[in-house]
Amino acid sequence: MTAQPELGSRSKAIIEVDGLRFRDLDGDGELTPYEDWRLTPRERAEDLLTRLSVEQKAGLMIIGSHYMHGSPFVAENGGLPDFRSDPSVLTRRPVADASGSFLRAEDGYSTRQTITGEPLAEPALHAASSRGAIQTRHQRRLIVRDNPTAADLAAWSNQLQELAEDTEFGIPVMLTSNPRNHAGNTAVMGIEEASGVFSEWPGELGLAALMDEEAVEEFARVARREWRASGLHKMYGYMADVPTEPRWSRFSGTLGEDPAHVGALIAAMVRGFQGETLGRDSIALTVKHFPGGGVRTDGHDPHFAWGQDNEYPTAGSLEKYQLPPFEAAIDAGVASVMPYYSKPVNSSAGQLSDDLRGDDEQFEEVAFAYNTALLTGLLREKLGFSGYINTDSGVLHGMAWGVQELTSVERWVKLVRAGSDVVSDELDPANLVAALRAGALEEHELDRPITLLLQEMFALGLFENPYVDAEKAETVTTDPVARAAAEAAQRRSVTLLRNDRGLLPLTDDGTRIYVEAFARMGAEGLTRTLRTALADRMGADRIVDDPSQADVAVVWVLPVISLFGGDDRPGAPISVELADRGIDVERVKAIEDAVPTALVVSFTNPWVIADVEPGAAAVLGTFGITSANLAAVLTGEDAPGGRLPLTVPRDAAAVAASPRDVPGMQCGDDYVYVDSAGSAYAYGYGVLGENGRAW
Repeated sequence: MTAQPELGSRSKAIIEVDGLRFRDLDGDGELTPYEDWRLTPRERAEDLLTRLSVEQKAGLMIIGSHYMHGSPFVAENGGLPDFRSDPSVLTRRPVADASGSFLRAEDGYSTRQTITGEPLAEPALHAASSRGAIQTRHQRRLIVRDNPTAADLAAWSNQLQELAEDTEFGIPVMLTSNPRNHAGNTAVMGIEEASGVFSEWPGELGLAALMDEEAVEEFARVARREWRASGLHKMYGYMADVPTEPRWSRFSGTLGEDPAHVGALIAAMVRGFQGETLGRDSIALTVKHFPGGGVRTDGHDPHFAWGQDNEYPTAGSLEKYQLPPFEAAIDAGVASVMPYYSKPVNSSAGQLSDDLRGDDEQFEEVAFAYNTALLTGLLREKLGFSGYINTDSGVLHGMAWGVQELTSVERWVKLVRAGSDVVSDELDPANLVAALRAGALEEHELDRPITLLLQEMFALGLFENPYVDAEKAETVTTDPVARAAAEAAQRRSVTLLRNDRGLLPLTDDGTRIYVEAFARMGAEGLTRTLRTALADRMGADRIVDDPSQADVAVVWVLPVISLFGGDDRPGAPISVELADRGIDVERVKAIEDAVPTALVVSFTNPWVIADVEPGAAAVLGTFGITSANLAAVLTGEDAPGGRLPLTVPRDAAAVAASPRDVPGMQCGDDYVYVDSAGSAYAYGYGVLGENGRAW
């Protein structure tokens, strides 16, 4: 028999049956089957399903952004702040009210779509009141966008759980977030929504650069402890997409371009975050973006209308390159899968087997979340996925590609019947209720989604004790051992590409060093932090202000393709050339001409580096690292141990000529950049010694 779990209640009684203790969540003084932790999660979910009203079921099928009191993401009128012109919004902490509460008191509406900022036909609920979301609309799945301290996050989680406990069936709240454990220059809403609170590991490409499944699984175990201690339960991650288009703005969130390696790392993530099976210490994962979001025309993303088509020019590429990581996630027992916004188009080369094709055409040209053949036929029936399908944010009122002519009620019907189980960034289930009341959907059609969604919550132990200790959360997330492991992984992920002139590491006591970072935004701050980090290790007198005074220069190049910052525009191909990404290439070359230079390139994408590589004395690649850890590598305190998780292209013409659905590593020798020393920067390349480290 299962051991007595720890129970946590604030308003509902604890009852005793057979010498064991249970929470009386429905308040009837009896042990109702769904309250009985001795039963399986499935049995408990099936029992609770029979007790719920239509409105309560509908509330369970939405998962929307929920903001804390004092959230910087909510303007005074409840709408969106202008965080595009003021990126500092993304780093501000929410502030509790005078009573210490983080609960929102009022509903707020916006006239713009939350993720893209596009105008809406009519105002939509954007920032729900906590009581309205939980007790009126019966919502139980909430997306956390804010970046609070761990203690404040735990306190807010507990306050939300108290509201949920004080309802008819005491169904707890489940908090979800995008990744929060990676080093980066800033948070990005909808992608990487927090920084500086939990342990900071290399970016996803950096984890891939380690080429080490065990290291990735250990990362996931550490992050899992931090998340659960802080009151988080589920992650929108990780990306199982194989990025076959180098110009895609989300390339940096992937685990590299080798389908087999991506699959192995995704499986390691599932094991690390979820454990052998979902349990009271697990974080449930939602791998994305089925069936592979990296196939992009000229790099354009389907958050935007001009990027909505998913065309496969190479026969069989979907099965060969895109599906294997999802199959690995399914085999590992991943809890849920998220389809992307894109709609497949029939100008594609052959991809689907006859049993999945329509009578006349290969694809139904509707977004994946609405696509019956791909969700039910391919994902569930052919690949054997038995978890639930969680749509991406905004598919009802934003990125409803291929179904724009349908009403919201009709979209709900199509989503449910295609196989989608919970709809993301939706705050009001009224139109789902309307579909049920009008008979457009039968109530029994919700049985599978509701059972799967409740089953996960039971498995996670939330019905026994959803509360966390705020003081413990702060202790867990500041654990020095975990933080040291994260920083060591950052340093190890650095990839040495060339050191043929013996410039690195910088160990000569008399060397004078010039430092400059290049980025479209924040270059001065990055320069300052790297200068300070090197001065801390080598002495402030070693850092000079002009290349002409230096013996050595360190140039850190940080190009970026911004998803929401205006880089993705209709009719404008996206470039991976450094000059087009805000890098002053002529200034970099002038420094290289003046002094032996260590060129450090931040590879969020496979950049064209032919203009700046030949003049450098040494070349390093980074994939998400702090200035302090980069300085530790440059000075020999630690050594690079990474290998390229991507293929660096020869030039922009090679990128433009390559198929958008084939990884760079499969595009032939002519595609790959060969450096001034004759080394090809193909997938897996890195200069390493016998001990697996560069020095």
